[in-house]
Formats: sequence, structure tokens, C-alpha cells
Amino acid sequence: MNKRIAILSHFDSFQPGYALHVGWLERANLLKYFGQDFDFLVNTNCPADIYPNQKNVLEKIRPGAEFSKRAAFFGEMYAELLQPYDFVMTADMVYQKKGNFLANNAGQRIAAPVLNCHWLHWLHSSWTNPPTPIDTRKPEHLRFKMPEKSTLIYLNSHELPGVMHQYSCTAHEVWAVYNPKDIRSFYEFDDLSWELTDFTKPWEKDAIMLFPFCATRLESKGFDTVTNVFAALKRAGKKVMLINAVANSRSQQDKLRYQDKYMAEKGLLRNEDYIWSCDFTDNFKPLPRKTIADLFKITNVFVWASWRETVGNAFQEAKVSGNLMVLSKYLPSNIEMGGEDAIWIHASHCVPGRGDGVFANTRIIRYRDPDTGEDTTNDYFDGVAEEIIAKLPSRKHQWQFSYEHIWYEQLYPLIYLRQYDREGNYTRKVLPAPEDHI
Repeated sequence: MNKRIAILSHFDSFQPGYALHVGWLERANLLKYFGQDFDFLVNTNCPADIYPNQKNVLEKIRPGAEFSKRAAFFGEMYAELLQPYDFVMTADMVYQKKGNFLANNAGQRIAAPVLNCHWLHWLHSSWTNPPTPIDTRKPEHLRFKMPEKSTLIYLNSHELPGVMHQYSCTAHEVWAVYNPKDIRSFYEFDDLSWELTDFTKPWEKDAIMLFPFCATRLESKGFDTVTNVFAALKRAGKKVMLINAVANSRSQQDKLRYQDKYMAEKGLLRNEDYIWSCDFTDNFKPLPRKTIADLFKITNVFVWASWRETVGNAFQEAKVSGNLMVLSKYLPSNIEMGGEDAIWIHASHCVPGRGDGVFANTRIIRYRDPDTGEDTTNDYFDGVAEEIIAKLPSRKHQWQFSYEHIWYEQLYPLIYLRQYDREGNYTRKVLPAPEDHI
């Protein structure tokens, strides 16, 4: 069952240079991305429509007022507003001490006994040593006492013992959740780029290639060579994804289905190891330029075996995006622009002359044993795959702080796999994940 979540922030603005605001906007976007039922509670004077699911419901009180009066004010407000929620995420409220933060802290403790929610208190500041002795009659010492029905959330796991020391709590009362820094959000990917990454799951892949080409020139762009390279990488145990950004495909569907058959014979599975972009666009439209630029940010290899080019746009875009270049040694522009780090391969090519494009002027590379005539295509490309694997840049770091990683590895277990009693207290350790969430 979807849990009801409140983000308790007391924000009255959004400042793009303020890490706290940026981090909580990203957490809200993460919850929205995974279809969670949440409200982002902000101050009544906060401009509308800054945060997803924003509710301007938090009243303010002058920080100079008597502390007990301020604490009671917040306690009464929280007890009323937070009744519907199963979890309340607070934005650095149990650590800070300036302004009304200590009164917020006290108010949450006043409200907690009458609420059934569990509190997830984010600490965005480094832990600190508690005073000796701790005197909770002093408001500033609330920063060193563990709130009830709560888990303290820290931004790394290495320092959780220090957090336990500051709040005199046990290991099951602290938890690490990274700041979201999703590459798609950071680079403002368009909606189609989000859809394609959601479908292809590049964070699970080792070799990822974006191949923009025209379907009417599928053969001359060396598509069979690309297929053989990716089939060899898969045979070598690598998880692959070939994103075929195909243009002018409406009238070429029979050709694509024929290519599906060839790729299947080579061991590549449609929608698992490769996709056709026209399956994701209306009326077989090509991918927009913004989507192409987005996707090149997450790819790591580019195979260019075109028969004839002055210079290919796709070649240039892949190279400036930092892809490992796997290039036909028969294309003059490749020789000039390929660079010293490229991997060079034998691929079919076109001989210059008046008959450009005519099959008679096309040199087809045959991968056969000269003595037996045995087909050695797989052997040749297995050797190419070994070269690629030795140089293949990893893109796994791009997804370390992704929405998927933080949700499935950190937030989902905290919210759905732990057990809490009806009053919101932690009762049991993390349960095994159901199969559909592993």
C-alpha cells in the first residue's frame, strides 16, 4: 500500500544556489517519479508552484517570542496538519539552532505522541560532539537527544557512528540516504530521454551506444558491423544496449524486421539488448536533437563502419561526448579525425569513383578462413570485443546518485520494508524485499 508522506520544510522560497533547497526539490521529484503519495509543506508566504505537490500551510511565529510559546505553537500546528501521514520527512530541523529551528524541534516532540506517523529527520550538517552533561531543559540541548518515533537520516554511511554519538541512539535509529543527483535532472533531459532511459535501464549496462542513422541507408551505414560488435560484447558476458535512433523509418519497417531477424540470429534481443527509437515516437518521427544530445551523455562506445562519408555528424557527436571510438580503417575521415585512442576494425567499404553507391564498387569484407572457407565472423569480432572491453569507459558512476539507486537501495527499504507499530515506533529490522522490488 502506498504510504502517505509529508515533507515538512518551513521553506518560503527556492534558491538554486542553496543546497538544502536543491536537495529537497530533488527528493520531491524522486517521490513524484515513483508515484508516491506525498505533500510538500511550506510556509504560507512561499510563492506557489515552486515544489511538486506544494501546500502553503505552515504558519510562522516571531523567533523572538518566548521559547515555550513558540514550541507550543508549532506543536499544536504539527499535531493538526500531520494527522493524515504515515511518514514525515523533516529538512534539517533537529540539528539547526538559529531562528525557530529549536522551537520546531520542540514542537515536533510535543506533537509526536498524538500522531501515528514515523519521523525521518534529515541531517544536512556534519554531526558534532554533545555537551557534558546534556540538560534537555536547555533548548539548545534538544540537538543532542533522540526524538521518539524517529529515524535520523544522514547523507553518508561512514559517519553514522558519529551521529549515534551525538544523539545517544542505537544503530537501528540511524540510516544513510544520499543526496539525489540524477544525471537526467542535472542536465535537464527532455521527457523522451527520461522515457528511453527508464525503458533501457542504462545503469545496468556495460556497453551503451546511441546510433543515429537514416533507415534508407541502413546497409551503407555499416549496421551489420555494429550488430556483430554488440553481439560479440554480449558473448563476452557484457550487458549491452544499442539505441538505434532511426530516421525515415515509416516506409522501412520491413527492412527493420529483417534486421531484427539477423540480430536475433546473432543473439541480440529486441527491447533487451537494443531498441528502435521509432517505437517510442509518434508517427515514426526521428528523435529530436535535444534527445540525441541527452542520450550521448550516457553512452560509452560508438562503432562507425559507414562505407563512405566526408565526415559523419553522428561520428562527431559521439566523439565530443567522450565515447570509445571503434572505427573502420577504410574511411578517410576516420583516419584524419579518429584519434590515437580509437580501435580500428576491418569493415566493408565503398571504393571512390563515378559508381559511388553501386554494389560493384563496394568492397565487402569476408570473414572466412582462407584454407577451409569456414565463416570466422564471430571469431574476428570476438577479438574486437576483447579490445573494446580493455578500453571501455565505465558509466556506472553516472547512476550512483540516481533516483533509482536512492529509491530502491535506500528509501524504499526504509519506508516499506521496515516494520513500525501503530504509534510509529520502529519494531523490526529490514524485511526481505518482495521479488518485484529486488
